[in-house]
Amino acid sequence: MALSCVVPSCDGDAWRATHDEAQKACTESKFFEAVQLINSALEAFEHVLGDAASSRKGLLLTEPARFAEEVGSSLAAGRGLDLAGLWATRADILMNLGGLHRAAAELAAAGQLAPEDQRVAALRAECAKLQQVQDEGFVEEAAIAAASKMPVHILTGFLGSGKTTLLNHILEGSHGKRFAVIENEFGEIGIDDGLIARREELGAEQIIEMNNGCICCTVRGDLIVGLKNLLKRIASDGLRLDGVIIETTGLADPAPVAQTFFADDYIQARMVLDCIITVIDAKHFLQHLHEEKPEGVENEAVEQVAFADRILLNKTDLVSEEVLKEVETEIKKING
Repeated sequence: MALSCVVPSCDGDAWRATHDEAQKACTESKFFEAVQLINSALEAFEHVLGDAASSRKGLLLTEPARFAEEVGSSLAAGRGLDLAGLWATRADILMNLGGLHRAAAELAAAGQLAPEDQRVAALRAECAKLQQVQDEGFVEEAAIAAASKMPVHILTGFLGSGKTTLLNHILEGSHGKRFAVIENEFGEIGIDDGLIARREELGAEQIIEMNNGCICCTVRGDLIVGLKNLLKRIASDGLRLDGVIIETTGLADPAPVAQTFFADDYIQARMVLDCIITVIDAKHFLQHLHEEKPEGVENEAVEQVAFADRILLNKTDLVSEEVLKEVETEIKKING
C-alpha cells in the first residue's frame, strides 16, 4: 500500500478543491474516482498557469517529464511546488492501482520541480521498492489468491471500433475457451440462432448459452445484480468458465464498471478484475481524441485509453503509415 495521500492546501484556487477531493477519494480507497478527480485538478491547474503552459497544452497531464523539463524552470517557485504535489498525488493513486511504471514517471517529474520535497522522496522510494518486488516476481501469494477467482476482462472502445466483431468471434468461434460475455441493454451483438444451445430469461437478464460453451448475458439493470445472478447460475449448473468479458457502451467511461470489483464484497470474493481492454479504430481515433468538449466534461477517448492495460489497434489497413504512427504516438502519450 502506498503512502498517505493527504497534504495541506493553501489558497482558494479552484484546482485545490478538486485536488482535495482526489486525496479524500484516495484515502477511502476509491482509486478510480480519485484518478478522474486528479486528472480534472491537473487540467484546471493547466489553465492557472496560462501562457506558461499554453504552447504545450496537454503535456502537463500526458507527458509530465517533458513538461517539467521544458516548462519547469519558468514556473514561479510556488507553482512548481503545487504541480509537484499534484503529480505526487496522481502517482500515489496509480501505485495503489498497480500502475507503478507510470507512477514512477510522475514522481520523477515531481522530483525535478521539488527535489527537496520529503513526500515526493518518500513516494519515490516506496514506488521503487514496489517495482523491485514486482520485477523479482514476489507476487506468488497474490497470484494464488487470484487464481481461485474468476478473471474478468472489461472491453471498451468507441462505436465502430470493432468490439462487436471481436465479441461475435468469441461467442461463435471454435477457440476452446468458455467465456461469459456480458453486454449492456443497448448491445448490438447479433447472434446466429443456429449457434444457440439454450436461451432463457433470468429476472432482468437474458442468458444465451452457445454451442461452443460460451454464454452471452444481456444486463438491463444493475451490473452487480447481474454479475451475482450469473455467478449463481454458474454454480447451480456446475458450469466451468475461463473468464467473463464485460462490454461497455461506446461512450462509457470504464472506471465505474471497474469500481464494481472493489465495491461489493460478494463480487470481490469471487471475481478479480484481470484487465481493461480498449479497442481503437485507427481511422477515427484522432478525430475522437481532438473533439472539443465543454469545460468540465472528460474526453471519453482519453479516459478509455488511460484506463486500459491492453490496447487493440484495429482498422490499421485503412490509414497511412504516417497516420498510424501519429495514432501510436498519441496513445503512448496518454498511456505510456
